[in-house]
Amino acid sequence: MNTLLLVEDEPKTGGMLKQALESEDIEVIWAKNGKSALDQMENGKFDIVILDLKLPEMSGVEVLEGIRSVDKYVEVMIYSNYQEPPVMKKLINIGIEGYITKGADADLWNTVEMVKARLN
Repeated sequence: MNTLLLVEDEPKTGGMLKQALESEDIEVIWAKNGKSALDQMENGKFDIVILDLKLPEMSGVEVLEGIRSVDKYVEVMIYSNYQEPPVMKKLINIGIEGYITKGADADLWNTVEMVKARLN
């Protein structure tokens, strides 16, 4: 079974995505803030990380830097509707494998299919 770290502070968004991924036999560990995400990275091995950029206390960029210091090779997909060019450039330079748009227009099952494609 694949294991995914979901870093998302919004309860409704995180809960829906977690449930959808688990229905596809993907184990989901849900971290609701950056510190929790980095603690989870220290304690486990993940096949993929889904990372929101807008988080309390730490930015997504800071969390990504922390993830990369623990595991240089884990796939990280940004999950956000925030696309400022300087931030995106920095994320790409640190190392991300993809970008998933979230929000009212996002298709939950499309997101699940994107994640499954990365895991196979």
